Amino acid sequence: MIKANFKENELREKIIKLALLQHHKLYEHGKNGPDTFDCAGFVWFLYYEILRINLYNHGFGLSTTTKILTNNYGKTILFCESNRNKDLSVIKDGDILFFHRQSMNETIPKMDNKYPGHCGIYLGNNSFIHCSRPKRQVVISNFASNEYWEKVLVASKDIFSDNKILEMKKINTKL
Repeated sequence: MIKANFKENELREKIIKLALLQHHKLYEHGKNGPDTFDCAGFVWFLYYEILRINLYNHGFGLSTTTKILTNNYGKTILFCESNRNKDLSVIKDGDILFFHRQSMNETIPKMDNKYPGHCGIYLGNNSFIHCSRPKRQVVISNFASNEYWEKVLVASKDIFSDNKILEMKKINTKL
């Protein structure tokens, strides 16, 4: 068990380090790296590079963000969007964050849209990294300095809570 926890922490650190290397790379809709990204492509790239898993597989919905949220990897924690005091302590470094935002294909945000339109990676200390369409690049944002992000946070996903992922990585790297 200790070995698995150590491996999990090591993998979380690798996700974060790779994410930080992408800081300031440009936004381009529909791209998943390595030079340009959209938000889901950025998250997909990180997990594919480190774990060799395709986060779009086994998910449903039209958008790639929704496919990442609904795939069968890991554990998802849902947050009530209207709750202004979300318990962010349940989110671990390297977890995927999902935000309820207007889709590029929508002209008017819809309150009944149950699926997220944006995602990023939690860095710890209330910070996360994501590829921002408005800022046209990969940026770091903070829940404490911008209450908007906590307001629209709807879910987090802990891929590493899935023992299949750790076992698969163990086999692939012959640890």
